[in-house]
Amino acid sequence: MFHRILGVVLLLLGVVTFIVVDPVLAWDDANEFVGNGRLFLYFTAQSNLLAVAAYVAFGVLFVRGRRAGTGLELLRGLATVDMAITGIVNGMLLADPSIAWTFSDFVLHQGGPLAIVLWWVVLPPAQRLSFAAIGLSLLHPVVWTASVLTYAAESSDNWFPYFFLDPAEVDGWGGVAVFVLAIHVVIAVLSVGAVLLSRVGWLRTLRS
Repeated sequence: MFHRILGVVLLLLGVVTFIVVDPVLAWDDANEFVGNGRLFLYFTAQSNLLAVAAYVAFGVLFVRGRRAGTGLELLRGLATVDMAITGIVNGMLLADPSIAWTFSDFVLHQGGPLAIVLWWVVLPPAQRLSFAAIGLSLLHPVVWTASVLTYAAESSDNWFPYFFLDPAEVDGWGGVAVFVLAIHVVIAVLSVGAVLLSRVGWLRTLRS
């Protein structure tokens, strides 16, 4: 019964998050910030859509009375780490306290990251994850960074989704490298923590 209720909650989280991300905006060519596909170049959008995939996949399984395998747990771990770094970067580098609170911002940058991290901490995977999962968690941000820099180099307006990727905003490419390296180090630390949580005996005993 507990897992079925959790499944319903996860499905609701998936629906709400998907609505807030609003992928349709990517086709609004009049919007220079998210149109022309630019929405999908925001790490926030990618991490939240990964969370949606995890919510829906686990929600369907739990409602049907089934458990997730290692593959889906790896997806959940990736989404958890990505959402955690989304919340951290937003809180430390991007959030503007002068801007009024909005529900969408809360879901994408605070509530969503907190929810999925708590899910991982309270209900870690039933199976121990391999430390190779750390590489998976690092692969996504590396590919994302390369994609964004490639897009900016080829776009007519040299558009970047975040200021810390724009050399004009952070004292050149050296500044970009410092920000990127620091963020990837934090992601690596979060990934190690996520894997370790999956291997803690007493947590796995409580889950079972």
